[in-house]
Amino acid sequence: MSLPGGTALAAVFTPNPNHSSTWSGFFGFLALALGCAIALIGLYAAISTWRGLDPSRRRDQALPVTLTGGCFLVVGAAVAAFGVWIL
Repeated sequence: MSLPGGTALAAVFTPNPNHSSTWSGFFGFLALALGCAIALIGLYAAISTWRGLDPSRRRDQALPVTLTGGCFLVVGAAVAAFGVWIL
């Protein structure tokens, strides 16, 4: 496709011609970033929930808070590992 000024549009910009940019690389970096974000959000949610509880209720709520934060960490780590595997 040419523009009126004679400029051709490139489909993909590749700064290094020996290593082409691919969709798998893009989705790998995207999965890595999302997995790290999920893990950090889960960790932050668990810590802030734990600190927000009254000291008398912490013993009763320790297991649900730990399991919820742990689930977020495991899912986030799995998504990040999948992103690294794709790369």
